[in-house]
Amino acid sequence: MKIGLSRPFGDPGHPIPDVDMGAVCQIAEECGFEWVSYGHHTVRPLDEPVKPPHFGVPLYQDPLIGAARALALTKTIEVSTGVLIMPMQHPVNVAKQVATLDCYSGGRFSLGLGTGGASQLEIEITGGSFDRRWAYTMESIQVMKGLWTDDRFEFKGEFFDIPPTLLGPRPARKPHTPIWLGGYTDTVLKRIGEHCNGWLPAHDGLKVMPFLGIDLSGPEHVKRGKAKIREYAEQAGRGDEHFEVSVIVSPGCSVECIEPYRDVGADRLAFSLPEIKSVDEARAAIETLASEVLR
Repeated sequence: MKIGLSRPFGDPGHPIPDVDMGAVCQIAEECGFEWVSYGHHTVRPLDEPVKPPHFGVPLYQDPLIGAARALALTKTIEVSTGVLIMPMQHPVNVAKQVATLDCYSGGRFSLGLGTGGASQLEIEITGGSFDRRWAYTMESIQVMKGLWTDDRFEFKGEFFDIPPTLLGPRPARKPHTPIWLGGYTDTVLKRIGEHCNGWLPAHDGLKVMPFLGIDLSGPEHVKRGKAKIREYAEQAGRGDEHFEVSVIVSPGCSVECIEPYRDVGADRLAFSLPEIKSVDEARAAIETLASEVLR
């Protein structure tokens, strides 16, 4: 099981900028971590009522630009989005950016997608549909996979009408960069089994998220989710495929959670960083975590 880090749950607050993702990944690599995952939000609507899971939309740096910087400054560490909010993106642009990241890094990038707890206005400001956010996301996945693999790709759906076209460069990994979905519902697990390559349960076991109406019971939650993905995959004729499970554990989790997640078959485990407001604070936090969990 690969052990990694996830960005802090919240941002350091305005106007303090988010700590340089490239520096965080450099330090993480130096300390022996194997992957880093970063989330995505754009603007903070100021007059929209605040709803969980975020108590005010975090002012994160752009994770794809951050990933480009991080991958250029490192040699071995893997980077993923956790998650990129697809309803705020165009799949042709994301396909190009992701293929470039994966190609130039030698296959060290994975694309975590979802709706990410985004606010309605945050999605609508970018031209997306909040009500159709998951339908848009799944159609976008079809488009990106086709662009990454077909020499003559064309598509006509609810959101996109693409004439015969060719995209380059191609991702380093074949058939394409892995696509993970974030989320907790059976509907999300079904989408993974039918169309994606992995599951990214973020902040698993977080006890302050009862609003989801879902039992986030840590390793048992992951065990159940893996079984459901396998069930849906077999129904879709994908029973022989491996679905990577990359868990981001809730803030405050320690080394004691590693073995229980390994026992239920998690492929990756990322520890959430505490609040950091500078590179020096990031180094101190990462070195402390490394001393505790990389024994």
